[in-house]
Amino acid sequence: MTLAAVLLLLHGGDDPHMELLYFWAAVILALTPVLIFGGLGVWIVRKMWQEQRGARNAERGTEGQA
Repeated sequence: MTLAAVLLLLHGGDDPHMELLYFWAAVILALTPVLIFGGLGVWIVRKMWQEQRGARNAERGTEGQA
């Protein structure tokens, strides 16, 4: 992070390509944990729903019948 700040100061901060690069780096940095924890949350909720549906079907005696 310090190296990036030094390079930005030396370069003057007027390069639009570097600004675009920093922008996309920030977007990726922000979205990565959202996607990871969101995906884990969806996976856990789907597993819970499947277990609840399986328990309900087992109570009715309909699980495993085709």
